[in-house]
Amino acid sequence: MKDLIIEDFPMSEIEFEKRFNTERACMDYLAKMKWPEGFSCHRCGHRGYWISAKRLYICTRCETGHSLTAGTVMHGTKKPLTYWFKAMWWFTTRKSGVNAVNLKELLGLGSYQTAWAWLHKLRRCTIRQNREPLSDNVEVDEFFIGGQKPGKRGRGADGKTIVLAAVEKDGNRFGRIRLQVVPDCSGDTLERFVCTNVIPGSCVRTDGWKGYNFASKNYIHDKVIASETVDKNSVLPGVHRIASLVKRLMLGTFQGRFGREHLQSYMDEYVFRFNRRTSRNIGKKFMRIVQQVSSSTKTTYKQIVGGVSPYCLLAN
Repeated sequence: MKDLIIEDFPMSEIEFEKRFNTERACMDYLAKMKWPEGFSCHRCGHRGYWISAKRLYICTRCETGHSLTAGTVMHGTKKPLTYWFKAMWWFTTRKSGVNAVNLKELLGLGSYQTAWAWLHKLRRCTIRQNREPLSDNVEVDEFFIGGQKPGKRGRGADGKTIVLAAVEKDGNRFGRIRLQVVPDCSGDTLERFVCTNVIPGSCVRTDGWKGYNFASKNYIHDKVIASETVDKNSVLPGVHRIASLVKRLMLGTFQGRFGREHLQSYMDEYVFRFNRRTSRNIGKKFMRIVQQVSSSTKTTYKQIVGGVSPYCLLAN
C-alpha cells in the first residue's frame, strides 16, 4: 500500500485541476503524505479519527487534535489548501519556475509580500535530507553572479557572488548537479564543497586553480589547464552550460532582482527542477514537493527576510 501512495500523483494539469479543486481533496492527499501508513495519533497511537470544522484530525480515543499544516512552512496559513496546491503545482511544473508577481496574479493574493514569502517557503523544501552525493565523473568549477562592475575579473572580483557548481557527466550527457553560494575560492571552501557533494573515489575534473589540489587525496583528479588546451570550449563544458542557464533564469524569470542573502534559495530551486528534468510525468515533481512540505518545519516571514547569508556554506 505504501508503494502505491508514493506513486500517487496527477499526470497532467487537467488531471490536477479536476482532482484538487476542493479543500477536502487537498487535505486527503496531504494526509497521505503525512501518514503514509494511515493516521496514527502522536499521543496514544490510535488510528481512528474524525475531522473537525477547523480541519483538525481528532483522535477518537484521546481526542487529541492533529493539524496537517502546523509546524510546517504552511503553519498558521489563512489561505485555503487549494491555493497552496496550485502554488506548488506552478512552482514545480513550470520549466522556468514562477516569480512572486506571477504568483500574486495567478492566485489573486492581496500582496506581493505574501506571494514572495510563499515561494521562499517552498524553496526551503527543495532540499531532501540525506540525498545521495554525486558520483562517477564530476566537473567542479565556480561562476559569478552580479552586476557588471569595473575592476578585477574572475576569482576575487568585487561586487559579485560566487557560486560553486558540481555537474555529473556521462559523455556529453548531464546527470545531477549541486550549486552552492560560497564566500571565496579558497582550498578549504572548495574541499568542503566537494567532500560534501561528491562520493570519494569519483573522478573530479577541475581547472588548474591551486585550491583544487586537495582532490588528489580522495578522488581521481583530472586537472585541465585552459592555457594548455587548444579547444577552450572543451574545458569544463558542463559547468559552463549550467552557469549560462542559471544566469539566464535569474535575468528572465526573476529579472535580475534578488538579494544576495536569498541567492542560495534560488539555487536550491534550480537544482530541484534540473535534477528532475527527465521525469516522464510532471506530476511527480509536484508530489515530491508536497512530500517535503508535509515534513518541513515552521518558517516565519522574519526568518525569510533575514535570508541565508551568502557566506554560509550549506550541505545542499
